[in-house]
Amino acid sequence: MPEAPSRRAFLRGSAAAGLAGAVPGLTVSACAGPERTVAAAASPGAVAPTVGAPTGGRTSNGYGRTAADYAHAGLTPGTVQQWEDGFRTAADNDDPNVFEWWYSDFTGADGTVVSFTLSTRLDDGFVPEPGEAGRKPKSAVIVTDPDGTGHGGVQSYDWAEFSSSTDRCDVRLGPYTFTGDLKTYRMQGRSGDVGVDLTLTSLVQPFRPGTGIIYFGDTDHHFGWLCVVPYGTATGTVTVNGKERAFTGHGYHDRNWGNRPFPYSVEHWRWGRGSVGAYSVTGADLHLRREYGSAVVPVFLVDDTQTGKRLAGAYDTRTVTATESAPVPYDDPAYPRDYYSKVHWAYRDGAGKADFTFTDTGRRIVSRHHLSDPAPAQRSALDRLGIDEIWYTRYATTNDLDLDLAGTRATGTGMGTLEAAQFGLTGAPTGTGGSTARPSAPPTPR
Repeated sequence: MPEAPSRRAFLRGSAAAGLAGAVPGLTVSACAGPERTVAAAASPGAVAPTVGAPTGGRTSNGYGRTAADYAHAGLTPGTVQQWEDGFRTAADNDDPNVFEWWYSDFTGADGTVVSFTLSTRLDDGFVPEPGEAGRKPKSAVIVTDPDGTGHGGVQSYDWAEFSSSTDRCDVRLGPYTFTGDLKTYRMQGRSGDVGVDLTLTSLVQPFRPGTGIIYFGDTDHHFGWLCVVPYGTATGTVTVNGKERAFTGHGYHDRNWGNRPFPYSVEHWRWGRGSVGAYSVTGADLHLRREYGSAVVPVFLVDDTQTGKRLAGAYDTRTVTATESAPVPYDDPAYPRDYYSKVHWAYRDGAGKADFTFTDTGRRIVSRHHLSDPAPAQRSALDRLGIDEIWYTRYATTNDLDLDLAGTRATGTGMGTLEAAQFGLTGAPTGTGGSTARPSAPPTPR
């Protein structure tokens, strides 16, 4: 009789059919170069067409932007489709190195903050050599009261409790669901003393920087990011300690996935999101390891949430730079260096310009020290990579905006969040340099 298909072959077939999920008895498992480029935001209504980007072959060490990149990813420039918010790693989910998560956060009019994340890995790709023990899905649902009191946390599950569609966002994990159609999303579920039932309605178009996928060097190792809802209205309820209360505010949703843990390719990153009046801003600054040319991969996104107009959507070092400054001591002795408390994104496109600065308020929302007790295989990998520590932190910030783009002139101050992921402290940015912005060549064809 024919040989039974392997688990990987079964999952690949399921993905091709647009279906993936828990199968009984089957384990499934956040400076200018020599040329000037204006990078296109690959989403409806995006501004800033690509000029002078690579035209042949596939792009390395930067978001894909060539015809070959789009063809390889099965994507259409200028259009985000529903399947892009589906289970992107379904066919390779039995590989412990693969990771994926669906993230959303909400800020209520009363100051309540909700973070809602469903993941396919316990460590979200932050540690090398995760092994089979790390290949488990998890939820991270946290409600923070206006006074700063936090409720909820992280919970892991068996694969029988996980399912996800590959043709749209429809993720189910234990008591939680995360569903939507690029415009409207609903996050529901309750575990212990925390419950949420929130609906997020986007006010602007999705944003994908090029293909949204970075390939490292000439390998097929990659990392993907899609900003599905840069800004939207949020309504519903949250429940804490058995007491339900109404929620009204705004929210955000993005995606991340990859097939190799971050420590092998990324030195550090900064990512921030916030709003000033009617304008929402997202900034990212990803620094790759020396093996990948020490490339810097920035993102700068500005939307007018009242009109839905995209004012800037760029992902090229020749139009976007991020500068870190204002070093302050970190209050955990395990993190032995200062950290930059301020990050300034600058966007320049001819006569158009925008400046956005995130400044840490001193309120740390999340802080996690990864691999404080690494397994032997992890220790060996860390030694090979020259990594002594892995940290992730997120801070509450004040935001300062000054823009003059597409006929819109605005200045103001608002609130937001800023995160830092640091893979190795020996070479970490410290207070001695004043800035981590550095020149880098544009992404090159593979």
